[in-house]
Amino acid sequence: MKSTILTAVVAASAAAAFSGNAIAQNKPLKKITVLQPVSAPDVRFAPWAAAIENGWFAEEGLDPEVLTAKGSIAVVQQVVSGNVQYGLPAPESAAVGRAKGAPLVHFYSITTRNPFPLAVLKDGPIKKLSDLKGTQIGVFSMTATQFYTTQAILDAENYKLNRDYTLLDVGIGAGALRALETGTVSALSINALSYAGFENRGVKLNYLTSPVVEDILAWGLLTTESYLKANRAEAVGLARALTKGRIFCEQNTEACIRLYFKHYPAARTAGIPEAQAIAENQRVLKVFQDYSPKPSSGRWGEYTKQGWEGIVRYMTTTGQITTPVDPASLYTNNLIKDINNFDPTVAVNAAKKATR
Repeated sequence: MKSTILTAVVAASAAAAFSGNAIAQNKPLKKITVLQPVSAPDVRFAPWAAAIENGWFAEEGLDPEVLTAKGSIAVVQQVVSGNVQYGLPAPESAAVGRAKGAPLVHFYSITTRNPFPLAVLKDGPIKKLSDLKGTQIGVFSMTATQFYTTQAILDAENYKLNRDYTLLDVGIGAGALRALETGTVSALSINALSYAGFENRGVKLNYLTSPVVEDILAWGLLTTESYLKANRAEAVGLARALTKGRIFCEQNTEACIRLYFKHYPAARTAGIPEAQAIAENQRVLKVFQDYSPKPSSGRWGEYTKQGWEGIVRYMTTTGQITTPVDPASLYTNNLIKDINNFDPTVAVNAAKKATR
Protein backbone atom coordinates (compact mmCIF):
# COMPACT_ATOMS: atom_id res chain seq x y z
CA MET A 1 0.00 0.00 0.00
CA LYS A 2 1.33 3.40 -0.91
CA SER A 3 2.24 5.68 1.96
CA THR A 4 -0.10 8.53 2.77
CA ILE A 5 2.75 10.91 1.94
CA LEU A 6 1.80 10.40 -1.70
CA THR A 7 -0.77 12.78 -3.09
CA ALA A 8 -2.56 11.36 -6.09
CA VAL A 9 -3.08 13.73 -8.98
CA VAL A 10 -5.33 13.14 -11.95
CA ALA A 11 -4.83 9.54 -13.05
CA ALA A 12 -3.27 9.76 -16.48
CA SER A 13 -4.00 6.65 -18.50
CA ALA A 14 -1.79 6.21 -21.51
CA ALA A 15 -4.07 3.43 -22.73
CA ALA A 16 -7.08 5.72 -22.86
CA ALA A 17 -5.08 8.47 -24.54
CA PHE A 18 -3.86 6.13 -27.26
CA SER A 19 -6.57 3.50 -27.55
CA GLY A 20 -5.89 2.97 -31.24
CA ASN A 21 -2.33 1.79 -30.66
CA ALA A 22 -1.85 -1.88 -31.47
CA ILE A 23 0.17 -2.41 -28.32
CA ALA A 24 -2.55 -0.88 -26.17
CA GLN A 25 -5.20 -3.01 -27.90
CA ASN A 26 -3.40 -6.35 -27.88
CA LYS A 27 -1.33 -6.30 -24.73
CA PRO A 28 -2.22 -4.88 -21.32
CA LEU A 29 -0.09 -1.89 -20.43
CA LYS A 30 2.10 -2.18 -17.36
CA LYS A 31 1.08 0.26 -14.67
CA ILE A 32 4.00 2.02 -13.02
CA THR A 33 4.22 4.85 -10.55
CA VAL A 34 6.45 7.90 -10.86
CA LEU A 35 6.82 10.32 -7.97
CA GLN A 36 7.51 14.03 -8.50
CA PRO A 37 9.08 16.10 -5.66
CA VAL A 38 6.38 18.76 -5.57
CA SER A 39 3.19 19.14 -3.53
CA ALA A 40 0.98 19.84 -6.57
CA PRO A 41 1.47 19.57 -10.35
CA ASP A 42 3.57 22.27 -12.01
CA VAL A 43 5.01 22.59 -15.52
CA ARG A 44 7.36 19.66 -14.88
CA PHE A 45 4.23 17.59 -15.58
CA ALA A 46 3.72 19.16 -19.03
CA PRO A 47 6.05 16.83 -21.02
CA TRP A 48 4.39 13.87 -19.32
CA ALA A 49 1.00 15.14 -20.49
CA ALA A 50 2.29 15.53 -24.05
CA ALA A 51 3.73 12.00 -24.05
CA ILE A 52 0.51 10.55 -22.63
CA GLU A 53 -1.69 12.37 -25.14
CA ASN A 54 0.39 11.23 -28.10
CA GLY A 55 0.49 7.62 -26.94
CA TRP A 56 4.24 7.43 -26.55
CA PHE A 57 4.09 5.64 -23.20
CA ALA A 58 1.57 3.19 -24.63
CA GLU A 59 3.97 2.47 -27.48
CA GLU A 60 6.44 1.37 -24.81
CA GLY A 61 3.81 -0.80 -23.14
CA LEU A 62 3.53 1.51 -20.14
CA ASP A 63 0.74 3.25 -18.27
CA PRO A 64 2.44 5.68 -15.86
CA GLU A 65 0.67 7.26 -12.93
CA VAL A 66 2.39 10.44 -11.81
CA LEU A 67 2.04 11.28 -8.13
CA THR A 68 3.40 14.05 -5.94
CA ALA A 69 5.26 14.24 -2.64
CA LYS A 70 6.59 17.14 -0.63
CA GLY A 71 10.22 17.20 -1.65
CA SER A 72 13.07 15.02 -2.89
CA ILE A 73 13.78 13.44 0.49
CA ALA A 74 10.21 12.14 0.58
CA VAL A 75 10.55 10.85 -2.99
CA VAL A 76 13.72 8.94 -2.18
CA GLN A 77 12.11 7.41 0.90
CA GLN A 78 9.20 6.10 -1.16
CA VAL A 79 11.45 4.63 -3.85
CA VAL A 80 13.66 2.91 -1.29
CA SER A 81 10.63 1.47 0.50
CA GLY A 82 9.25 0.08 -2.78
CA ASN A 83 6.03 2.10 -2.66
CA VAL A 84 6.84 3.56 -6.08
CA GLN A 85 9.04 2.34 -8.92
CA TYR A 86 10.51 5.66 -10.02
CA GLY A 87 11.13 9.14 -8.68
CA LEU A 88 12.31 12.47 -10.06
CA PRO A 89 14.26 13.90 -7.12
CA ALA A 90 17.19 16.25 -7.14
CA PRO A 91 20.46 14.37 -6.55
CA GLU A 92 21.29 15.54 -3.04
CA SER A 93 18.75 13.24 -1.40
CA ALA A 94 20.04 10.26 -3.35
CA ALA A 95 23.57 11.08 -2.26
CA VAL A 96 22.48 11.16 1.38
CA GLY A 97 20.63 7.88 0.85
CA ARG A 98 23.69 6.26 -0.71
CA ALA A 99 25.82 7.43 2.21
CA LYS A 100 23.39 5.55 4.45
CA GLY A 101 23.56 2.42 2.30
CA ALA A 102 20.50 2.89 0.09
CA PRO A 103 21.21 1.41 -3.40
CA LEU A 104 19.77 4.25 -5.46
CA VAL A 105 20.78 5.22 -8.99
CA HIS A 106 19.86 8.09 -11.31
CA PHE A 107 19.64 7.02 -14.96
CA TYR A 108 18.18 9.98 -16.87
CA SER A 109 18.96 13.65 -16.40
CA ILE A 110 16.36 16.36 -16.90
CA THR A 111 17.55 19.55 -15.23
CA THR A 112 21.22 20.21 -15.87
CA ARG A 113 21.51 23.57 -14.09
CA ASN A 114 20.84 24.46 -10.47
CA PRO A 115 17.29 25.91 -10.18
CA PHE A 116 17.48 26.59 -6.44
CA PRO A 117 18.72 30.15 -5.78
CA LEU A 118 17.41 32.16 -2.86
CA ALA A 119 14.83 34.80 -3.77
CA VAL A 120 14.36 38.14 -2.02
CA LEU A 121 12.09 41.10 -2.70
CA LYS A 122 13.77 43.49 -5.11
CA ASP A 123 12.83 46.53 -3.03
CA GLY A 124 13.39 44.76 0.29
CA PRO A 125 16.20 45.10 2.84
CA ILE A 126 18.15 41.97 1.79
CA LYS A 127 20.69 42.79 -0.91
CA LYS A 128 23.43 40.22 -0.33
CA LEU A 129 23.98 36.92 1.43
CA SER A 130 25.54 38.53 4.49
CA ASP A 131 22.28 40.41 5.12
CA LEU A 132 20.60 37.08 5.94
CA LYS A 133 22.41 36.64 9.27
CA GLY A 134 19.96 36.37 12.13
CA THR A 135 16.94 35.97 9.86
CA GLN A 136 14.47 33.24 8.97
CA ILE A 137 14.44 31.74 5.48
CA GLY A 138 11.40 30.05 3.98
CA VAL A 139 11.95 26.66 2.34
CA PHE A 140 9.56 24.57 0.29
CA SER A 141 9.90 21.74 2.79
CA MET A 142 12.30 20.32 5.33
CA THR A 143 12.12 17.13 3.23
CA ALA A 144 13.10 18.93 0.03
CA THR A 145 16.47 19.48 -1.64
CA GLN A 146 16.35 23.14 -0.61
CA PHE A 147 17.15 21.97 2.92
CA TYR A 148 20.60 21.11 1.54
CA THR A 149 21.11 23.85 -1.07
CA THR A 150 20.19 26.64 1.34
CA GLN A 151 22.86 25.50 3.77
CA ALA A 152 25.42 25.27 0.96
CA ILE A 153 24.64 28.78 -0.28
CA LEU A 154 24.89 30.30 3.21
CA ASP A 155 28.09 28.40 3.89
CA ALA A 156 29.73 30.94 1.55
CA GLU A 157 29.38 33.39 4.46
CA ASN A 158 30.32 30.72 7.00
CA TYR A 159 26.74 30.89 8.27
CA LYS A 160 25.42 27.75 9.92
CA LEU A 161 21.83 26.58 10.30
CA ASN A 162 20.27 27.35 13.71
CA ARG A 163 23.31 29.41 14.69
CA ASP A 164 23.20 32.23 12.16
CA TYR A 165 19.77 31.69 10.57
CA THR A 166 16.72 29.43 10.81
CA LEU A 167 14.51 27.69 8.26
CA LEU A 168 10.72 27.70 8.08
CA ASP A 169 8.56 25.36 6.00
CA VAL A 170 6.39 27.71 3.89
CA GLY A 171 5.33 25.46 1.03
CA ILE A 172 5.50 26.44 -2.60
CA GLY A 173 2.53 28.63 -3.54
CA ALA A 174 0.69 31.73 -2.39
CA GLY A 175 1.49 31.04 1.26
CA ALA A 176 5.21 31.15 0.54
CA LEU A 177 4.92 34.46 -1.29
CA ARG A 178 2.80 35.89 1.52
CA ALA A 179 5.44 34.88 4.06
CA LEU A 180 8.04 36.81 2.06
CA GLU A 181 5.90 39.88 1.47
CA THR A 182 4.82 40.14 5.13
CA GLY A 183 8.37 39.73 6.44
CA THR A 184 7.73 36.40 8.13
CA VAL A 185 10.78 35.22 6.19
CA SER A 186 13.61 37.30 4.76
CA ALA A 187 14.13 35.08 1.72
CA LEU A 188 12.63 32.10 -0.04
CA SER A 189 14.38 28.90 -1.03
CA ILE A 190 12.01 27.19 -3.47
CA ASN A 191 12.87 26.92 -7.17
CA ALA A 192 13.09 28.94 -10.35
CA LEU A 193 9.72 27.68 -11.61
CA SER A 194 7.87 28.94 -8.55
CA TYR A 195 9.70 32.26 -8.75
CA ALA A 196 8.59 32.64 -12.38
CA GLY A 197 5.03 32.04 -11.24
CA PHE A 198 5.35 34.79 -8.62
CA GLU A 199 6.74 37.13 -11.26
CA ASN A 200 3.65 36.38 -13.36
CA ARG A 201 1.73 38.05 -10.52
CA GLY A 202 3.89 41.18 -10.84
CA VAL A 203 6.27 40.46 -7.95
CA LYS A 204 9.81 41.78 -8.42
CA LEU A 205 12.55 39.50 -7.11
CA ASN A 206 16.32 39.42 -6.83
CA TYR A 207 18.27 36.18 -6.57
CA LEU A 208 21.16 35.19 -4.33
CA THR A 209 23.32 32.12 -4.76
CA SER A 210 26.87 30.85 -4.39
CA PRO A 211 29.41 29.49 -6.90
CA VAL A 212 29.51 26.25 -4.91
CA VAL A 213 26.03 25.29 -6.17
CA GLU A 214 25.82 27.31 -9.38
CA ASP A 215 26.72 24.50 -11.78
CA ILE A 216 25.17 21.49 -10.08
CA LEU A 217 22.43 19.46 -11.73
CA ALA A 218 18.92 18.90 -10.39
CA TRP A 219 15.87 16.71 -11.17
CA GLY A 220 16.23 13.36 -12.93
CA LEU A 221 14.79 9.84 -13.06
CA LEU A 222 15.86 7.52 -10.27
CA THR A 223 15.13 4.01 -9.06
CA THR A 224 16.87 1.31 -7.06
CA GLU A 225 19.77 -0.67 -8.52
CA SER A 226 17.88 -3.93 -8.19
CA TYR A 227 14.73 -2.61 -9.88
CA LEU A 228 16.73 -1.12 -12.74
CA LYS A 229 18.61 -4.38 -13.29
CA ALA A 230 15.35 -6.37 -13.42
CA ASN A 231 13.43 -3.79 -15.50
CA ARG A 232 15.96 -2.19 -17.80
CA ALA A 233 13.73 -2.16 -20.90
CA GLU A 234 10.91 -0.59 -18.92
CA ALA A 235 13.18 2.21 -17.65
CA VAL A 236 14.44 2.85 -21.18
CA GLY A 237 10.88 3.03 -22.50
CA LEU A 238 9.78 5.37 -19.75
CA ALA A 239 12.62 7.81 -20.41
CA ARG A 240 12.30 7.53 -24.20
CA ALA A 241 8.59 8.39 -24.15
CA LEU A 242 9.25 11.28 -21.77
CA THR A 243 11.97 12.57 -24.09
CA LYS A 244 9.49 12.71 -26.96
CA GLY A 245 7.20 14.71 -24.69
CA ARG A 246 10.03 17.11 -23.93
CA ILE A 247 10.73 17.60 -27.63
CA PHE A 248 7.03 18.19 -28.31
CA CYS A 249 6.93 20.87 -25.61
CA GLU A 250 10.03 22.60 -26.94
CA GLN A 251 8.52 22.75 -30.42
CA ASN A 252 5.05 23.96 -29.43
CA THR A 253 4.79 25.46 -25.96
CA GLU A 254 1.16 26.54 -26.35
CA ALA A 255 -0.05 23.07 -27.34
CA CYS A 256 2.09 21.62 -24.55
CA ILE A 257 0.41 23.81 -21.93
CA ARG A 258 -3.04 23.01 -23.30
CA LEU A 259 -2.30 19.30 -22.84
CA TYR A 260 -0.92 20.00 -19.38
CA PHE A 261 -4.22 21.65 -18.42
CA LYS A 262 -6.17 18.80 -20.04
CA HIS A 263 -4.46 16.05 -18.06
CA TYR A 264 -3.90 18.09 -14.88
CA PRO A 265 -6.83 20.54 -14.77
CA ALA A 266 -6.14 21.58 -11.19
CA ALA A 267 -2.88 23.13 -12.41
CA ARG A 268 -4.72 25.90 -14.26
CA THR A 269 -4.96 29.11 -12.28
CA ALA A 270 -8.59 29.80 -11.42
CA GLY A 271 -10.27 33.13 -12.01
CA ILE A 272 -8.25 34.30 -15.03
CA PRO A 273 -8.95 33.94 -18.78
CA GLU A 274 -7.66 30.81 -20.49
CA ALA A 275 -5.37 32.80 -22.77
CA GLN A 276 -3.73 34.47 -19.77
CA ALA A 277 -3.32 31.15 -17.96
CA ILE A 278 -1.68 29.62 -21.04
CA ALA A 279 0.64 32.60 -21.55
CA GLU A 280 1.73 32.63 -17.90
CA ASN A 281 2.45 28.90 -17.90
CA GLN A 282 4.31 29.19 -21.20
CA ARG A 283 6.64 31.61 -19.46
CA VAL A 284 7.21 29.17 -16.58
CA LEU A 285 7.69 26.30 -19.05
CA LYS A 286 10.34 28.33 -20.86
CA VAL A 287 12.20 28.78 -17.55
CA PHE A 288 12.04 25.01 -17.00
CA GLN A 289 13.38 24.39 -20.50
CA ASP A 290 16.20 26.88 -19.98
CA TYR A 291 17.30 24.83 -16.98
CA SER A 292 16.79 21.54 -18.86
CA PRO A 293 18.52 21.85 -22.24
CA LYS A 294 19.64 18.91 -24.32
CA PRO A 295 23.10 18.00 -22.99
CA SER A 296 26.12 19.19 -24.93
CA SER A 297 26.84 15.55 -25.79
CA GLY A 298 23.76 15.62 -28.01
CA ARG A 299 22.13 12.75 -26.12
CA TRP A 300 19.02 13.39 -24.06
CA GLY A 301 19.31 12.41 -20.41
CA GLU A 302 23.08 11.99 -20.30
CA TYR A 303 24.92 12.87 -17.09
CA THR A 304 28.38 14.33 -16.73
CA LYS A 305 31.03 13.10 -14.33
CA GLN A 306 31.73 16.70 -13.34
CA GLY A 307 28.13 17.36 -12.32
CA TRP A 308 28.04 14.46 -9.87
CA GLU A 309 31.49 15.23 -8.52
CA GLY A 310 30.25 18.74 -7.82
CA ILE A 311 27.24 17.42 -5.89
CA VAL A 312 29.36 15.19 -3.64
CA ARG A 313 32.01 17.90 -3.22
CA TYR A 314 29.64 20.61 -2.01
CA MET A 315 27.71 18.27 0.27
CA THR A 316 30.94 16.98 1.77
CA THR A 317 32.59 20.36 2.26
CA THR A 318 29.44 21.76 3.90
CA GLY A 319 29.19 18.78 6.24
CA GLN A 320 25.94 17.41 4.85
CA ILE A 321 27.62 14.11 3.94
CA THR A 322 30.07 12.69 6.46
CA THR A 323 30.43 9.20 4.98
CA PRO A 324 32.51 8.99 1.77
CA VAL A 325 30.38 8.55 -1.35
CA ASP A 326 31.74 7.64 -4.78
CA PRO A 327 30.07 10.02 -7.29
CA ALA A 328 30.16 7.26 -9.93
CA SER A 329 27.91 5.10 -7.74
CA LEU A 330 25.08 7.64 -7.90
CA TYR A 331 24.31 7.50 -11.63
CA THR A 332 24.61 5.52 -14.82
CA ASN A 333 24.66 6.46 -18.50
CA ASN A 334 24.32 2.86 -19.61
CA LEU A 335 20.73 3.33 -20.78
CA ILE A 336 21.28 6.56 -22.69
CA LYS A 337 22.06 5.04 -26.09
CA ASP A 338 18.83 3.04 -26.06
CA ILE A 339 16.79 5.92 -24.66
CA ASN A 340 17.90 8.06 -27.61
CA ASN A 341 17.16 5.31 -30.15
CA PHE A 342 14.14 6.92 -31.80
CA ASP A 343 13.30 9.32 -34.61
CA PRO A 344 12.85 12.79 -33.06
CA THR A 345 10.87 13.99 -36.10
CA VAL A 346 7.95 11.97 -34.73
CA ALA A 347 7.69 14.37 -31.81
CA VAL A 348 8.53 17.41 -33.94
CA ASN A 349 5.78 16.58 -36.46
CA ALA A 350 3.27 15.90 -33.72
CA ALA A 351 4.00 19.33 -32.28
CA LYS A 352 3.61 20.97 -35.69
CA LYS A 353 0.22 19.32 -36.18
CA ALA A 354 -1.03 20.28 -32.74
CA THR A 355 -3.26 23.30 -32.36
CA ARG A 356 -1.26 26.43 -31.79
